[in-house]
Amino acid sequence: MQQTSKYIKLSFLGFALLLLGLSWVSFQQVYVNQTNTNAVEHTQKVLLISEEFISNMKDIETGQRGFLLTKNRVFLEPLNTGQKDALANLDSLDVLVKDNAVQKRCLVKIKELSINKIKALTDNISLIEKGKTIDMSTLEYGKKTMDSLRTRVITFQKNERDLLSIRTNSKNYGLSLMPIYQVLLSFASLVLLGISYYFVNTELKRRFLTEKTLEKKVEELNRSNAELEQFAYVASHDLQEPLRKIRAFSDKLQLKQKELLTNDGQETLSKIASSAARMQTLIDDLLNFSRMVNHKSQQIEEVSLNVLVNDVLEELSVEIHQKNANIEVENLPYLKGYGFQIRQLFLNLISNSLKYALQGVKPEISIKYSEVNAKHIPNIAQSKDNILFHKISIIDNGIGFESQYVEKIFIIFQRLHNRGEFQGNGIGLAICKRVMANHHGFIFAKSKPYEGATFDIYFPATTT
Repeated sequence: MQQTSKYIKLSFLGFALLLLGLSWVSFQQVYVNQTNTNAVEHTQKVLLISEEFISNMKDIETGQRGFLLTKNRVFLEPLNTGQKDALANLDSLDVLVKDNAVQKRCLVKIKELSINKIKALTDNISLIEKGKTIDMSTLEYGKKTMDSLRTRVITFQKNERDLLSIRTNSKNYGLSLMPIYQVLLSFASLVLLGISYYFVNTELKRRFLTEKTLEKKVEELNRSNAELEQFAYVASHDLQEPLRKIRAFSDKLQLKQKELLTNDGQETLSKIASSAARMQTLIDDLLNFSRMVNHKSQQIEEVSLNVLVNDVLEELSVEIHQKNANIEVENLPYLKGYGFQIRQLFLNLISNSLKYALQGVKPEISIKYSEVNAKHIPNIAQSKDNILFHKISIIDNGIGFESQYVEKIFIIFQRLHNRGEFQGNGIGLAICKRVMANHHGFIFAKSKPYEGATFDIYFPATTT
C-alpha cells in the first residue's frame, strides 16, 4: 500500500511538473509572440511616419515652387504647415529608432539634409520677397539636397522593411508554435488524467479487496470471540462445578477423615486441595482476561482514579500491613473508561509490586501522575503527536527484572519465576496490556535486577 501511494505521489508530482513546464513554455511563447507583434507594429509605425515625412517635404517643395512662379503668398501656407509637420515627423522617428544604432545614424543624416533643404527654401523665398532673383546654382543645390534626402529616406525605409520582414517571420513562427504547445499541454493533461484514473481505480480496487479481507477477518474475530465467550461460560459453569465438588470432598475428608489417613494420605490430600485452589485461581484469572477481551457489553463511565486507587489499596490492606509497605499516591485525574477494567489494572500492578518485594526490605511504592504530549511517548505513530495523554507511573523498589524481558512479561502465561518462588499464573500483566489496548492507551515497563521496576501507563486525555 505504501509503495502504491508512493507511485501515485511521484506520478502526480512528475506530471504536475510537466504541466507546469509546458504552461511556462506556453506563457513564454505568448510573451515572445506579443513582443514580436509589438515589434512589427513598431516597424510599421516607423515606415508610416517616414512616408508622412517625405510627403510633408514634397508639400514644402510644392509650396515653394508655387510661390516662386506666382509670388502669391497663398502657396506659403502649405510650405509652413509642411515644414512644421516634417520636423514633428523627425522628432517622432528620433524616439522610435533610439534603440537602433544604424537607423539612428541614418536619421541624423536625414535631419541634417532636411534642415539644409528647408533653409535653402526659406532663403529663396526671402530673396523673392526682397525683389531679387535666384541664380541657377542655388536651385541646383536645392534639387541636389532633395535628391540626397530622398535617397537617405529610401535607405532608411529599406532598413525598416528588412527589419519588418524579420520580425514578421518571427511573429508567424511563434504563432505557428502555439497550436503545438496547446496540443502538448492538452495531451499531457489527458495522460495525467488517464494515469490518475488508473492509480485511483487501482487503489480503490485494492481498498475494496482490503475491506473484504478485513470484513472476513472481523467475521473470524467475532467467531473467535463467540468461541471465547463460550469458553468463559464453560469455565464458569462446567469446569467450576466439578472443581467445587473436588474441593468440597477434599475439605470433607480433611475435616472428618483426617485422623484415619496416614501421613502420606494426608500429604496427598493437602496437595489435592492446593492444586484445586490453584485451578480455581487460574479459572478466575482466565475469566477476568476473557472479560477484558469481550468488553463491548461494558459501559464507558467517568472514573475517579483517586477513589478507585483508594478502593484497591483497601482491598490489599492486609497484604500491605503484612509487608509494612509504604505507598504514596499523587493526585490523580478523572478518566472516561471501563471502571471494572481500570480497577483490575491498578489491582494487578500494585499487587505485583507487593508480591515481588525484596526480601527483608520495606516495600516503597509511588504512584505519580503527569500530563504529557504524545511525542514524549516511545514507539507510537507520529499521527498522534498533537494528542495529550494522562501518564501514570507505578514505581517500586522490588526485585526488578532484566530489561530484555520488558515485552515478554506482557504475554499471557509467560512467567519470569517458578511457582516455588512466587505465586501466580502469568496472566496479570497480560490483562493490564489488554486493558490499555481497550482504552487506546499504552503500557511500558522498565527495570533492572534488584533496583525495582517502573510501569508507565498512558491514557488519552480525551474520551475513550
